[in-house]
Amino acid sequence: MRKIVVHMQTTLDGRISNTAGFFWEPLVFGDPETLFVNDAFRSADTWAMGRGVYQFVVPYWEQVAAGNPPEIGGPITPARQEFADLLVGLTKVVFSTTMADDPDTGRVVISGDIGAQLAEMKTQPGKDIVLSAGPETLGALASRPDLIDEYLLVVHPAVLAAGPRLFDHLTRDLALDLVHAEVFDAGAVIARYEVRPPA
Repeated sequence: MRKIVVHMQTTLDGRISNTAGFFWEPLVFGDPETLFVNDAFRSADTWAMGRGVYQFVVPYWEQVAAGNPPEIGGPITPARQEFADLLVGLTKVVFSTTMADDPDTGRVVISGDIGAQLAEMKTQPGKDIVLSAGPETLGALASRPDLIDEYLLVVHPAVLAAGPRLFDHLTRDLALDLVHAEVFDAGAVIARYEVRPPA
């Protein structure tokens, strides 16, 4: 069966953005961190995500992959180009009631009982499913037993006074086992946890 692996970037106090919905500064995420995350995406063929994550992340990397990088975001290094190329090869499953499928870019839109649909995807042949979503969506999914298998979290050396926290809407406790952790020179820590089955 396929695995669902949550991938998110957080501050030390677990916030995924500031109150305006943007990342903090400085965002410590260079080539070494990118290469590490690329390995996880190489093991996947699907990236399931909330609409906000999709609109914030995917169009930028699609432009990079097409050879038209936006002026913002810094130079396109081989590591960043690799991520862009990996992204365009993934099926992008977007949770939305307003967007539509786009076969040309591999975008599939779902709504309704997202948890049930992701559970069904897990039973289908394929590689891992990466999941990225805000706390309202993630809370319900993470609270569903046997749905999420792992968490791949990039923890940044920053603390925000306000903003949404990754697990704000969780309704049950989670027990996790650390599989691997990597400390990077710039200050970020990337940790991968397996979800321990409920007792």
